This record gives sequence, C-alpha cells and structure tokens, in this order.
Amino acid sequence: MQTRRRNIHVNETQPESEMTNKTDLMRVENTYHWPADGESRPWTEFWVTTFSSPVGNARGASILFSINEGQDWHHRPMQKACVLGEDDVWHVNLGTFPAGTRIRYAVEVVDNAGHSVWDNRHNKDYHAVIGAARDLAGAHI
Repeated sequence: MQTRRRNIHVNETQPESEMTNKTDLMRVENTYHWPADGESRPWTEFWVTTFSSPVGNARGASILFSINEGQDWHHRPMQKACVLGEDDVWHVNLGTFPAGTRIRYAVEVVDNAGHSVWDNRHNKDYHAVIGAARDLAGAHI
C-alpha cells in the first residue's frame, strides 16, 4: 500500500488526560534495524524491531517507510515477535533492496483504546542505507 505522508503529527507519548489512568500510558522505544548501519547489503533482508510497554497494552504496530527521500510512503503491519521482560517486541521484514537505497522510517503502535504512539526519533525519522558488495572488500583490507 502506498501512501503520501503530509503533515503527520507525531507524539512520543499520549497526554495523560486522554488515558484512563497513569498505568495505561504506553511507551514505544528502542527501535532499531538489522542489519545495523554499514552492514546492510542487497542480499540481506532488512528488519525493523521496536518495543512497547506495558505488556499487552498494544493491539498492533506498523511501520511507515520511504525509499525515495520521503516522496512516497509505504505502510506495513508489524508482527508481535514475543514478550521480553516488561515489553512486547514487534518486528517486520521489509525484504531486500538494491545497493544505494536509502530507507527512512518511523513506527506506530496503537493501544487497546485506539491511541497511536509513534517512535520517529523525535521527528527526525530513522534512516539506513543499503551498501554494495564492494563496501565489504574495503572493510577487510
């Protein structure tokens, strides 16, 4: 599904007034991608993982990403991978991309009351660049 992103208001947390009590506040944090920066290649699948808490408070997660400098945005659901300590862990495999592809992304988790909480690196989005095979040759010299 392709989407244009326009003036999306992104909140790191929901105001307490919109929640039933303080214990309902949901956090989304520790978002990362694998392979890590500098290690992605055209033959490696690109994964994004994020954590939400408290456990069981989220009904779903998704990623919004662009591979053309933000001109077009794609939305994909994330899968709940497991529970780790006090966090639900969500991930998505975006597949492989050609060398030089620049990926820009943010993640959204929706709680059981329908409130969205985003992790977009404080309105800067997350970024990754897919390297080429020749990048590996220089790393081992």
